Amino acid sequence: MQGCDALATARLRQWGGARNRADRESWHVSKHQANGLIQAADNAERLGLRFNRHWTVHYERAGIAEEGGAKFIGHLLRLAKAQARRDGGDMAAAWARENGEGKGGHVHIMMHLPAATYLRNRTRRWIVAAGGKYQAKVSKVVSFAGRLDRADMSSDPFVNGLYRANADAVLAYLLKYVEADVGVALGLSRFGESGRIVGKRCGWTQNIGRACSSHAERASKI
Repeated sequence: MQGCDALATARLRQWGGARNRADRESWHVSKHQANGLIQAADNAERLGLRFNRHWTVHYERAGIAEEGGAKFIGHLLRLAKAQARRDGGDMAAAWARENGEGKGGHVHIMMHLPAATYLRNRTRRWIVAAGGKYQAKVSKVVSFAGRLDRADMSSDPFVNGLYRANADAVLAYLLKYVEADVGVALGLSRFGESGRIVGKRCGWTQNIGRACSSHAERASKI
């Protein structure tokens, strides 16, 4: 995010990375993936789609096998997007899957949702609709610094600062599975954690992805 110097200066846009496959195993967030998450978060803020929710879903507890984790997450995001459209806005998200001893497979999702969208009881229905079984501790949603989607946020320095502090902290949390050299390069205080993930480990919605950033950069030169 623009408000976090360590992350904002660590673009490293030439990072490479292996392509995702449905059966690919990984133990860390790659350099390429970390750069993509940072760029997606920057794009979200620049485009007025600031993340205002942090949704954690323990898909293993919901009965979803590790091999089906990415497909399950994709279904959840499509349901959230459809609701956002019904509420007259758009949804944007960046996410990372994690797996560790005593935790099981789960995903952290940073989301932008319209002010009119509420999630009480909806996340339960979405988890079931995506093929999971809802039970205690499967889903948790935390708002970023209160009502961060309010119209005057961009002109309120205090709210902006509070937003960036919250958003940067959550983004850094999603990046804690990078390897040590990447964590040092990004200036993270927590990194090097490891956990087996099968298939796509992290991602972002198309409206805040690299292609979106490339189009904006080309347009600025015209």
